Amino acid sequence: MHINGEFVEDELVRLEAAQVKQHLREREPDMDSLALELQVRELARERIIEQTLLQQEARRDPTPIPDEAIEAEVRKYDAQNPQQAGCLLPRDRETIRASIEMDLRIERLIASVTAKVPKPTSKQVAALYHHSKQSLVRPESIRAAHIVKNVDELTPEIEARSAIERIEALLKQGIPFEQVADEHSDCPGRGGDLGFFPRGQMVEEFDAIVFDLPVGTISPIFRTPFGFHIAKVHERRAQRIPTLAEARASLEDALWEQEKEDAVRIYLQEVRARAVVRKSK
Repeated sequence: MHINGEFVEDELVRLEAAQVKQHLREREPDMDSLALELQVRELARERIIEQTLLQQEARRDPTPIPDEAIEAEVRKYDAQNPQQAGCLLPRDRETIRASIEMDLRIERLIASVTAKVPKPTSKQVAALYHHSKQSLVRPESIRAAHIVKNVDELTPEIEARSAIERIEALLKQGIPFEQVADEHSDCPGRGGDLGFFPRGQMVEEFDAIVFDLPVGTISPIFRTPFGFHIAKVHERRAQRIPTLAEARASLEDALWEQEKEDAVRIYLQEVRARAVVRKSK
C-alpha cells in the first residue's frame, strides 16, 4: 500500500489486524466469523492509514525535538525494559530513538490540534453527572488494618501459627493494635493500615472476615493463602453515589478528553480526505 507516495508494508496491516481481531472477539464474542474477518481487515487498514498520515503530518513541522526530551524518554524505555537495555545493537538503539522521536512529534502535533479545545462548562459537567450518575456508584468499602505472620518456604505453618498466637496475647493484654502491628507484623508500618478498599480487592478469605467485622473490633486469628492474620476495621462506607462536587474533577477530565479526541478525529478526517492511498501492485 502507498499513502501519499510512501510505501507501507502489508505486514504492518497484518500485525494491526491481529490486535483488532482480539479486541473485537472480546467485545462481540458471538460475531459471525466471516463478518469478523471483513471488519478486522478494514479496521486494521484504516488504522494504519491514520497512523501513517499522523506521522507524515508530524514530519511537516521543521522544529526539531530537543535531544534532552528524546534522551529522557530513552531512559524511561530502558528503565521499563531492563533486560534489553544496553544489550541491543547500535542500529536497534537508533531505531528505538527514532521511534521515540516520532512519538514526541505526534504528541506535539496532537497538542497543537487540541490546543484550542475549551474545558467543559459547569453546565456540561452537571448534565453529564445527572445523565450518568447511576454508573458512578461507589461500592461499599472499609478501612481496615491487619497483622500478618506469613507462611512460606522460610516459615512453616506451625511456626507462623505460634507467632500469631503470641501476638494475639499481646492484644488481649491491652497493647494498642497499631503498636503491635508495627512491632510484630511481617508487614509493619502505618499500624498495619490498608486504607479503604471494596470487596474483591483482597483475597476472598480476608474479605469474608473483615466485611462482617464491626467497626472498632478486632478479629480472631484467621488464615489466608498468605498466612495468619488478625484484622481491625477502622471505618466503613456504605455503597453510594458520589455528589456532583466529588465527581466533578473526573467528569470534567472525561468530557475534555472526549472533546480532544473529537478534534483529532475531525482533523484526521480532513487529512484523510486529501490523502492519496493506492494498493500495492
